[in-house]
Amino acid sequence: MDTTRWKSILVPRRTYDEVVAAAKIEGRTISGHMRIVFEFWKQKNLTKDDLALLQEQVEIMKDEKEAAA
Repeated sequence: MDTTRWKSILVPRRTYDEVVAAAKIEGRTISGHMRIVFEFWKQKNLTKDDLALLQEQVEIMKDEKEAAA
């Protein structure tokens, strides 16, 4: 797996089974479904300031990873 493009996350088996079932019902891949669920969650739960902080943290992590390489 190309870890520069893809990562995996560990979730409880029941959660995984539900995500797989929901993705199948919607005609998506698991990763495609997770992207949509996460985008929806961000829109409904994060303020503009939260979104900016999230993006800032992603950039910091990216910079740290590049510096370590």
